[in-house]
Amino acid sequence: MSEIKEEVFLSEVLALIDQKVAELSEKMDITDKDMADFHEYFWNSYTEFDEYGYELYDNTNAIRQKIMQKADYIRERYTYERMKDSPYFGRVDFIFDGEKETIPCYIGIGNLSESTGALPLIYDWRAPVSSLFYDYDAGPASYVAPAGTIAGTIVDKYQYKISSGRIIYMLKSDVSIDDDILKEELGTHATASLKAIVTTIQKEQNKIIRDTSHRILAVQGCAGSGKTSVALHRIAYLLYHNRHTLKASQILILSPNNVFSDYISRILPELGEENICEMSLDIWAYRRLRKYGEAQDKYDRIEEILDPDSHPSHATEEADYKQSLDFVQELDGFMLDLEASGIDISDYKYRGRRYTKEYLSGLFYDKLWDVPFMERMGKIAEFIIDEEETLRGRDMSADEKDYITDSLNAMYIRRDLLGLYNDFLESTDRKPLDTYITGLEDESEDEEDSDVSYNEDGAKNGFVYIRKKEGYLRSDIIPYEDVYPILYLRYSLFNMNEERPIKHLVIDEMQDYTYLQYRLIEKVFSCAMTILGDKAQTMECECRDVLEFLPSVFSKELYSMELTKSYRSTLEITRYAASLMGYDTISSIDRHGEAVGEHTFTDDDELIRSIAEIIRNTKDKAETIAVLCKNASRTSEIYSLLCEDVSIPEIRILTSDTSSFKTGVSVSPFYLTKGLEFDIVIIVDEEFEPEALHKQALYIEATRALHVLHIFKRR
Repeated sequence: MSEIKEEVFLSEVLALIDQKVAELSEKMDITDKDMADFHEYFWNSYTEFDEYGYELYDNTNAIRQKIMQKADYIRERYTYERMKDSPYFGRVDFIFDGEKETIPCYIGIGNLSESTGALPLIYDWRAPVSSLFYDYDAGPASYVAPAGTIAGTIVDKYQYKISSGRIIYMLKSDVSIDDDILKEELGTHATASLKAIVTTIQKEQNKIIRDTSHRILAVQGCAGSGKTSVALHRIAYLLYHNRHTLKASQILILSPNNVFSDYISRILPELGEENICEMSLDIWAYRRLRKYGEAQDKYDRIEEILDPDSHPSHATEEADYKQSLDFVQELDGFMLDLEASGIDISDYKYRGRRYTKEYLSGLFYDKLWDVPFMERMGKIAEFIIDEEETLRGRDMSADEKDYITDSLNAMYIRRDLLGLYNDFLESTDRKPLDTYITGLEDESEDEEDSDVSYNEDGAKNGFVYIRKKEGYLRSDIIPYEDVYPILYLRYSLFNMNEERPIKHLVIDEMQDYTYLQYRLIEKVFSCAMTILGDKAQTMECECRDVLEFLPSVFSKELYSMELTKSYRSTLEITRYAASLMGYDTISSIDRHGEAVGEHTFTDDDELIRSIAEIIRNTKDKAETIAVLCKNASRTSEIYSLLCEDVSIPEIRILTSDTSSFKTGVSVSPFYLTKGLEFDIVIIVDEEFEPEALHKQALYIEATRALHVLHIFKRR
């Protein structure tokens, strides 16, 4: 197709987009008027609605449908508005087998056709035919459509750069994605959000994005291989592919921290999809334990590890053990013992009816064996209530039902969660938690153990366990190493229905999750999953490949893929980072830049002067600059010293409480920047404890850099 014809086609496309936007705006206005009419009718007529509520239901349902319809119009118009700038980025000229005519298939961020059912002028990048653009060069090719596999021949393939509705260039491409175009995209500045990669998706990435045959997909990838981008584009693809059965509200992303959540939050809207819920596993855990007290998070634990003087090694070893397979087996053994020792079943009488111990035991151990242990008496209560209501011929009152349930639950030796966990700790010769009920005023100062009654859900705010004679201090802080064992007990012994059903779970930084956490995830989320990470970025003293034990957690449902090519950093930075870990299998795009700058310093004054000079000399050439330190206290020191230099604008500190990622200069502990990328990274490399974690920290820091890397070591 000649350049003139391309310009004509682009003009026709832009005109059609304008027409679509105008039509949608008109539909939105009509919808607004319809909703206003429904509201007016309601307020004028609601006193005359029929006594059974049918008219009220119909009116409310009509308004709800109009609201949903308008939301669809808004999303569709948003996609067209974005297409005005760049309607398409690729084209495949394809001849279907058995046909002679070449069909040009343009690829963009959304579908565009003149009318419903008409052949699209532009195909959404997620459409089946679009995989031809990502997976094949000229020659025989095929794609999988709802009707089956469609085969044919690619005659030509083109890539476009369109900006502000104008063709910047049109390139005939003989490879999957032309290297020059890829290098140009990778050479741009980092921004405050992760970028969409629809124009540069690679063949191995596309395979992951479009995979629908595996329920649980694990992706192991080196730093900069695009794992997170691929996962988010995969979600966009699945929402498109399963649009009648999967909604954005049914997807959850478990991300490392709030900064990372903010960093990736713009991709799905950019791809024309609704944003989805993102949170860290620690936030998820905190919400489920907050009635028991304040739970430590992962970053409290990391800071303890990085400051050995405040946390003895034996405590670290015990904390690690509490996340292991052996510890899980201990927990499972304790729960198995509860079957016999955790309940004292006896005869039960209610209003003249007698239920024998043998009858109740038969229900408890035989009929209800698959119900969580602490819920079985509640189920038996339901049986008794059903019998009573049948005999009486009427429903029982709520108070009567509660009495039966409470009476039967009283047969449990203990039902409060933290009390059960403390029983487990003591049964294995460990110190119990010293967590107490907040606000309890009448505790005896002399009693060794407080005698407290518990409701069926456990203590209101925690478990009273005071042992002053052994030197315990009252506290409502749950140590991080105990957070997930407690939750494992909770989801094993009690029915815990999630607030909303999750149909797809994304786990990022998979190497940072423990065996126990994965067992808990498997227990709570019985859904499809995308799990991704890099074993080299483990926040442990040694690299840990979770894929060694994940098959035992998820059985045969787990399928793994690997990404070994880095697209983030220059060749110089990639080679330097690989040398830190002794890797020789990481490949990268042949994009060159400055040599890695290695510097020394004697004291903080010299260090700050050097860092400030680098920032001043490069701030006009970089959108994002990171100064990375070993822990939170050192980060705070460096940040305060840099703030004294008035020539450095837009400087900010990242902490575990930071909720957004912005351009400018960021000073941060290294562990908070996992998954992020910066134009320039400056590493303050100092004496590191524990020493074995030093190598991983340096690798994480170095692989954050896109274009320039500086490392400062103390003389």
